[in-house]
Amino acid sequence: MNTSNESSTETDTALQGSREQNNKIKNNNNQNQSVKTPESKFYELIQWLQQWGYKVEDKTKENTVKEIKLKAQITPILQYSIGVSTPLFLELQTGLDDGFFIRSTFELDKNIELHLKNQKREREIELTYLQIEQIILPLRISILKDHPRLYIYKIIFIQELTKQAFFDYINDLINAMSLIIGKWDEKYYEIRPKANSEEQSQK
Repeated sequence: MNTSNESSTETDTALQGSREQNNKIKNNNNQNQSVKTPESKFYELIQWLQQWGYKVEDKTKENTVKEIKLKAQITPILQYSIGVSTPLFLELQTGLDDGFFIRSTFELDKNIELHLKNQKREREIELTYLQIEQIILPLRISILKDHPRLYIYKIIFIQELTKQAFFDYINDLINAMSLIIGKWDEKYYEIRPKANSEEQSQK
């Protein structure tokens, strides 16, 4: 009887150990599935964008900037007010292993640049930049000025990044571009060309 009890106890212990081992393996597998590498998340974001109708091109092989590991070009679904589709970029960069950059570049239209060539040109440009910063700030978009270019970007983090949040971030950047273009269009119509001003004064 003692031998039988001991054998039964050993069997129960072995089964218990086996169950615990199986549970550990399942937990590890679940954790591995839930925790994604930045590289795998990058391609998942591309899939989301394509599902939403965006044209996305992988530009990683064409990239010449050492700090950029992965790069994708995103073409907006709708054109901006001036009829262009300035692309956005999704980038995985060194030094930011838990997040991505989404960014775009706006270059001042040459026609608007001509209209700004008057005595108050510098003042008008700086005033416009200040106004742009004020309207973009609520969108939590960062901006770098390098006249006649504007660089706008947003940093997004992988942890708890949902489809809805990523969709909102992309829309924030597109809306920021639309606001910038609208502000420069407004400046285009506010400032009379220097040539016209001189003609009016001569009359």
